[in-house]
Amino acid sequence: MTSDAQVIDEQAVAEYLRDHRDFFEHNLWLLPELRLPHEAGGAISLVERQVAMLRAQNETQRTQLEELLAVARENDRLNTQLHQLTLLLMACQDLEGLMSLISSRLRRDYSADVANLLLMAPPRDAGLAARGEFVRDTEALRGPFQHLLTTGRPFCGRLKVEQRELLFGERADAIGSAVVLPLGKEGRVGLLAIGSGDTQRFVPGSDVSFLTRMAQVIAAALTPHLQLEDA
Repeated sequence: MTSDAQVIDEQAVAEYLRDHRDFFEHNLWLLPELRLPHEAGGAISLVERQVAMLRAQNETQRTQLEELLAVARENDRLNTQLHQLTLLLMACQDLEGLMSLISSRLRRDYSADVANLLLMAPPRDAGLAARGEFVRDTEALRGPFQHLLTTGRPFCGRLKVEQRELLFGERADAIGSAVVLPLGKEGRVGLLAIGSGDTQRFVPGSDVSFLTRMAQVIAAALTPHLQLEDA
């Protein structure tokens, strides 16, 4: 058992070394003689232990830097995609073109199997009202997505069976994971659903802030073409 005197002595040595950081610079002869236990057995010098610790620290920092660079590259890619989508939406003059562009572009950008628009407001052009994008029973759609519509926060992950069927129809069984975006305040414009057969393609923890910005851009492009009660 370590005696109190030994503990005090060890503490005194530790404090002395902490207060005299240049001690070993003036006593280099001592370094090779200091031996420390090693995980693999035996002992190594203090210098060898310091080198090993520095290597481990450098490896950790390198891994962290690589992770930060990967995040930065992904953010740059997402921002580039949003910028390109915004320009395309601005150049599109009619609702049919907008709906087609949104679906095809998001399937491509997200490597998704399907991207569906479900619009809850009727079109200003009555001739488009029969298109499948316009929801006939808006209350039936709102019910299962009430929380999402109230919070305005995009959803990423696996949907319930009823939700999949409402969003993807006959393709519901093939959807393993999805992104669901409310369009407009409390979803007054509608919902945008992006689905994939891969259960791990869209998972909780995705960049919600980016998805929110994208939903805002798409809703702004669609709004002039729809009959909204408070528009």
